Amino acid sequence: MKVLLITDGIYPFQLGGMQKHSLILTRLLADHHIKVHLVHCGGDLYDQQAFDDLFNAEQLRYIQETHIPFPKLDAFPGHYLRENKRYSNLIFKKIREEGENEYDLVYTQGFTGWEFIKQRKAGKWQAPVVVNFHGFEMFQKPPSIKVKASYALLKSTVRTMIRQADFVYSFGGKIHPLLLQEGVKEEQLLLQSNCIDESWLNDQIEPVGEIRKFIFVGRYERRKGIEELNQALELLSSSEIPFSMTFIGPIPEDKRVKDDRIHYVGEVRDESLMRQYLRQADCLICPSHSEGMPTVILEAMASGLAIIATDVGAVSRQVTTNGVLLSDPDVLLIKKAIESMCVVPAAKIEKLKQISVEMIQDHFLWQRIAEQKIADFNLIIKKQELAQ
Repeated sequence: MKVLLITDGIYPFQLGGMQKHSLILTRLLADHHIKVHLVHCGGDLYDQQAFDDLFNAEQLRYIQETHIPFPKLDAFPGHYLRENKRYSNLIFKKIREEGENEYDLVYTQGFTGWEFIKQRKAGKWQAPVVVNFHGFEMFQKPPSIKVKASYALLKSTVRTMIRQADFVYSFGGKIHPLLLQEGVKEEQLLLQSNCIDESWLNDQIEPVGEIRKFIFVGRYERRKGIEELNQALELLSSSEIPFSMTFIGPIPEDKRVKDDRIHYVGEVRDESLMRQYLRQADCLICPSHSEGMPTVILEAMASGLAIIATDVGAVSRQVTTNGVLLSDPDVLLIKKAIESMCVVPAAKIEKLKQISVEMIQDHFLWQRIAEQKIADFNLIIKKQELAQ
């Protein structure tokens, strides 16, 4: 089997859950001796040695790499779609030059499969195309009018792609019915779980102290709910409840709350350092307006944290008896959830933290679902053969 895996970035050259997913999936397939042609857009930290260092020698035997820089066009409205269309066109042209017949299937992240789907529908591309848009945020509730307008630009293209793709991956939760509503057929859908590597598991969970330690991890983006979290923290700042809050990510200065109990670390790309920060905390806060199945929640669970998160995307599959699932990113709901974590007995929070680790062990390790992923690919290939 040979898989063409196309992504708009791999970690750590590009940050994000989809980027980490692309890296882990490449390793997973190579570990199972499946040939992978990985196409990605690099980044500021990218060079050939840095790429090779992401994999061991055995994995590299099965990995072929093509680096195509992501095109930057103009700043006019719709530039994001135009850039993604251009990126997909460049990839298709490059792959077509090298010969398409060697691939059993194409696994595409986000908009990268745009041109492949178009050409397959026109009968000019043979290998089946699998689309993975992860959270399908453009079909979820927007946090503002501005974001709603940006989602409107994306919906039509995404709707066309997922209807015309051979298969579409879904994280389940609230995403599955959403896709059916948007016209995707049940037989097109493949259920997946976002997962992490076993190296994230924490077997020595720190005892919970009197001051409860919260953490937020992510870039500044309106849908991540940082504004609502900030407002909740400002309300808590006037209270006598002891707590500490750490933000990891590139949070602008004007979006930071001034309080001695709140700390801003900045961007962290090193996984070992990220593990240290997470393991020192008690509870992750993820108050997003829209999500898929956030990798950061899985990393926090594996690190032994309780979770406060909103019930969006497939988050309900991650947060059950290990934390608080909020109905929406309401300021008062976030404040109340933080307060509850601050006043309940330490033993109860330690139990939530232990449940998080056990959930990862039982359901969200890549090693545990490798067989299912490969079974999906074999099913896709078999259906393609029967259709020919």
